[in-house]
Amino acid sequence: MRIFDTARVRITRLDDSVGISLPAEYEELDGFPAMLESAVEDGRLVFMVRPDVEPAVKETVTELWRDLRLLFSGVADIGEMPWDDVVIEWEAHEAAEGPVPISAAEVLDHRRLYHTKPLAWDKEDIRKSIHDTMSKLCELAARKLGFKSRLFAMAFGDAVANKFSLISCTYGTLDVVCEIFSEEFSRVDDDRFWPLTSTLAREAVAAGYRKIRQLEDDPREFEKERARVQQKWGFPLQNP
Repeated sequence: MRIFDTARVRITRLDDSVGISLPAEYEELDGFPAMLESAVEDGRLVFMVRPDVEPAVKETVTELWRDLRLLFSGVADIGEMPWDDVVIEWEAHEAAEGPVPISAAEVLDHRRLYHTKPLAWDKEDIRKSIHDTMSKLCELAARKLGFKSRLFAMAFGDAVANKFSLISCTYGTLDVVCEIFSEEFSRVDDDRFWPLTSTLAREAVAAGYRKIRQLEDDPREFEKERARVQQKWGFPLQNP
């Protein structure tokens, strides 16, 4: 067991039961069932609370994948959600190899924000709240789109997720693909808050895909585009 957070709480009498008040940063757990375990460790009473969040996380991820399947259908069918390639963990992090870790904390926070609409809902906040999960799902999907190299598949998936989540292209290996995809997408669909399931978004993703695949097949053309993006941004890019 790895402890990643320690906070003071209060145990309080609640009519015919006793409650433990958690800090506000755990509000995404509101309403979920949990298993309470009591133990003695080094002579001290210890409580272990295990919230059952996996069904809700899987439901949200399945819904996102269903929408992505429609979004990428203009390129190829990505099939059903590949659960064998995913592991649900609490925190967001990258995995060097093995199953892709999906953050339960991010997914649940996204659900919480989404369900507050329309009283306290901001379109930009709701999209950014699911960015890490969306990036990993898009990268999983991109593996099924016919790219020859893992780098281009990752770059394309990351570019789609960034475009959806309103995240700017970052300075580094994947920046050129991200910027070019954004340009191609916007030529077809310039809606800042485009829906994953819209026909126009599907056409825009297909247009971006065709351009990126062309660059993957033609390294010299990719270098020309890389130089163009460098001139557009006005600063040198890192080497891939």
